[in-house]
Amino acid sequence: MYSIIEDIKSGSLKKVYLLYGTEQYLVHIYRDKLVKACTGKDISELDGDMNFIRFLGVNTELKEVSESALTMPFFADKRVILLDGTEWFKRSNDEVAKFFAEIPETSLVIFTEVSVDKRTNTYKALDKAGHAADFEELKEADVQKWICREVDRNHLKITVGAVNALMEATGPDLSALHNELEKLYAYCMEKDAIERADVEELTHMRATDRIFDMIEFMATKRKDDALKLYYDLLELKEQPLRILNMLERQFRLLIAVKDLRGRGLNKNQIADKLQIKPFVADKCIGQAGHFEMRELKKALRDAAQFEKEAKSGGIQDRMAVEMLLITNSLER
Repeated sequence: MYSIIEDIKSGSLKKVYLLYGTEQYLVHIYRDKLVKACTGKDISELDGDMNFIRFLGVNTELKEVSESALTMPFFADKRVILLDGTEWFKRSNDEVAKFFAEIPETSLVIFTEVSVDKRTNTYKALDKAGHAADFEELKEADVQKWICREVDRNHLKITVGAVNALMEATGPDLSALHNELEKLYAYCMEKDAIERADVEELTHMRATDRIFDMIEFMATKRKDDALKLYYDLLELKEQPLRILNMLERQFRLLIAVKDLRGRGLNKNQIADKLQIKPFVADKCIGQAGHFEMRELKKALRDAAQFEKEAKSGGIQDRMAVEMLLITNSLER
């Protein structure tokens, strides 16, 4: 990590970088820093740029990557080749290892992976030709320091109680913490410091209640109201796929509640069986009563299908949730 910062500061970028580890938020942050240091642009601005090419997944062909790296940049010093999730570093491959030594100075090649095997010749060859950086999940104390640094960078303060509340709400996931902090900056813009009450208020008002209400509107065929709540969550910077996952979880819960209710269990028995609070079981019993079992199962299947299409690039993330709400809020 620090080697990459020094390379960027000095303007002496290596030919190839491998960024990997369980803390994918940091992997993406440093990937973006390298791309911007080389091109002067954010990745989102590089679509269609002749000096930027991206390869995704395990089916990436070495021949195509090599040809791209050997192509001279067009009116620029370097050409950037970004490769995500090739899994080339899980096994040895002489041709791949040879490629790293042949990358010209006119190309910057960046790999991002979740896991690698450091014993392979591919890993060793890349580390020799460039730099491999491991981004492991941070320890709790390091995450707390990261939160404080991020808040300070945005000209705010944060209390110890608020830091603890954030950690309780999201765990050590930096991506989730980043999203929560973005909401808190807007929520606390008139204040000097973020306090525990602010975190608890935002946590309470956003996801669970609104997801429950969205499904309630779907049950009563109030499509426009369901969509309005969805757009409200987007305004609060909730991610579409996270909303979709929460809807899926709620549909699964409703299916389980409806099934147990049909077997004659009361709310306390259902709460004990599903490990939820009795008042949550009571609310779910009421909500499940608005649906036929086939409707709940259809909604769950639709949610899984739309999520799959969004993750494969078939549809936009935002549209995936819209389609779920619309197709399951139609009149019977």
